[in-house]
Amino acid sequence: MSVALQPASLRVPPDSDRRTVRGRVRRWGLVTFFVSIVVNAALGIYAVVTPEFGNTQSKILATSLFVTGTILVALACEPAWERELLGPVPYAGALLGASAFAMSIAGMWAEIDNDVYGKSMGTLFVAAAACTAASVLVLARLARRHRWVLATTLGLLGVGATMFGVLPWLGDDPSETYVRAMGVVFIVLAAFAVTVPVLHWVDRAAVASAESRGAIRYCPHCGKHLTGEVGAELSCGACGATFAVVRARPTGTR
Repeated sequence: MSVALQPASLRVPPDSDRRTVRGRVRRWGLVTFFVSIVVNAALGIYAVVTPEFGNTQSKILATSLFVTGTILVALACEPAWERELLGPVPYAGALLGASAFAMSIAGMWAEIDNDVYGKSMGTLFVAAAACTAASVLVLARLARRHRWVLATTLGLLGVGATMFGVLPWLGDDPSETYVRAMGVVFIVLAAFAVTVPVLHWVDRAAVASAESRGAIRYCPHCGKHLTGEVGAELSCGACGATFAVVRARPTGTR
């Protein structure tokens, strides 16, 4: 089967090879991550060799670890964000993670002892963890017949994260029925969550075969990886070009 590309209101920016916002975010995220790793290692060595490692030094080390955690969450969400999967969820995961770690740093240095502050921070961490987990799970490439498993997993993840996130706000003695229901949700979620990567491995041949029938695997203008089928209208997130994929008429036919 031969294919052809037809412009669909083709738009190619004058400087198509300039760094995208996502590329810059990823690059600076990686730089910050490796810098934080070096700082954490240096502080860890200092803690081991110094005879006195006081409260201030401990806070500095914890702050550096929190910064590393923020970058790890952002890097985990970035692939789904780059591929425009799950809408705003990957972006929300990075933002919520940064907010939760920022609250941790502020609370540690200011020595905030407030019940509402702690509960709010915990809820943010749960929401960030759920968004990050969803951003990682959605990268799984499943055959069409198995995609309901991923959809169900994401739904259970949302329900479980919501139930766990509001748990601290229910008081010191939440309903036993609520706790049991939450336990059931998390057990079923765990079963589905471990199934997704297994199906990703099982379906690799079927997915590869389906992609081989796709009309295009890369942007014809900048070379960025894309996958589209005949009849699809694609837009390249790197250079902004949009085009439609059509089946080419064989030579010598009318």
